Amino acid sequence: MVTMRRRSTRRVLAPPSPVGARDAVPFLAPPPACADAAPPLSGGTAGGTGEEGFALVLVLVVVGLLVTLVVQFNYASRVELEMARSYVESIQAAYLAEAGVHVAMALLRTDDNESTDGKVIDTLDDQWAQWPQDIPIPVDEEASVYLGLEDTGRYLNVNRLVNDTGETVDEELAGVFEELLRQLGRDDAAALVDSVIDWIDPDDQITNDGAEEGYYRSLDPPVEIANHRLLSAEELRLVKGFDDQLLNGAEEVPGLLRLVTVYGPKTFNLNTVDAEDVFPWLLTSLGGADTQGQTVIDETVANDIRAARGEEPFSDPLQIKIRGLLDQAQYNAIQKGGPSVRLLEVTSSYFTIRAVGVVGQPEPGGDEELTRKSVIAIVKRDPGGKVNILYWREE
Repeated sequence: MVTMRRRSTRRVLAPPSPVGARDAVPFLAPPPACADAAPPLSGGTAGGTGEEGFALVLVLVVVGLLVTLVVQFNYASRVELEMARSYVESIQAAYLAEAGVHVAMALLRTDDNESTDGKVIDTLDDQWAQWPQDIPIPVDEEASVYLGLEDTGRYLNVNRLVNDTGETVDEELAGVFEELLRQLGRDDAAALVDSVIDWIDPDDQITNDGAEEGYYRSLDPPVEIANHRLLSAEELRLVKGFDDQLLNGAEEVPGLLRLVTVYGPKTFNLNTVDAEDVFPWLLTSLGGADTQGQTVIDETVANDIRAARGEEPFSDPLQIKIRGLLDQAQYNAIQKGGPSVRLLEVTSSYFTIRAVGVVGQPEPGGDEELTRKSVIAIVKRDPGGKVNILYWREE
């Protein structure tokens, strides 16, 4: 008997495809694509994109820091260069101003100050007086000097209101000073003169309407009285009654500081006092030297004096009477007594020098500031021609 072999009915399953493994399991299959979904970013996986973004930010930060450092370094370098240039130019300008002072001193030493009759005089026609103050003296393309020179004999020396010991008042000069203050519009002229005398003299006694230590200590803030000669005309600002309007001037009235000095003798040089381009404030004040109040020198007489010296300089103060410009009584009131009393002279021995050194060359049409240094010096010229420096100030 032939036995029949039973055929197995078991179904053999094929191994799953690796690619479609998730598709074979329903819950592992990817969701259907959405039509509105954004396309994936190019450049690789999500992790790679983050690293590249961080690197870009880091590069931008580093570049920004480098740019800031370069800008700061450039600015600091330019500032240092400008400071160095300014320092060098300031030194050059200071030396130029100093050289200008010595040029002026040389002019004084070589001045031929003899009149036609052989007497020594100083006039506005001398070389030192003709130097143009507003015209620069070129040194090179980028350097120049401005030079001004004038004698103190054209001003009133307020330090000479008292003698060298400070014990005696010069009544004639005090009268001239009082008349000058009156012409400048001050009704309290006598009190102002007394205040200057008290400021200079060494004692504690009040001169008429003046002021001594008690007044100045009562001020707020208190002021210490000098009790010695003024060191500069600006010191008058501290003296009782001398306000800015009087010292600086107003409208057509000049400031007192333009008419007084603290150096030189008490005398006025007839050949230089009151230049032709100003009102004759000092010449018209000379009548105040007459303590009796009998002498008056008006503007007409003062202008006649200036016209006469323009034609021929005075070689002697007596010529002001000889030429008929003042009568005997007027002359005696001003030029009384000996050299210690007289007020008129024809020479000058003290001079003020103003020199300004300028360095730099601004561009055409530019507003670049030039470097300037100035020197103010007071010098005295001896009869032998030697010139000595008494005062020096740099600005």
